[in-house]
Amino acid sequence: MGECSAVSVIITTKNEEKNIANCLESIKSQTFPQDKIEIIVVDNNSTDRTKEIALKYTDKVYNL
Repeated sequence: MGECSAVSVIITTKNEEKNIANCLESIKSQTFPQDKIEIIVVDNNSTDRTKEIALKYTDKVYNL
């Protein structure tokens, strides 16, 4: 079997404090090799804890 290609998952958010952890946990629980998954969160100026929670899963959290 050949080597897996890298996958980038880009998630856009705004005030998703209640949902972002479940979303990111779902990505992390995939059977695809974790070292081949890049998670990018792009936040649209959330006023809740969305960015703080996302940073627990990836260091690639950006503001619009």
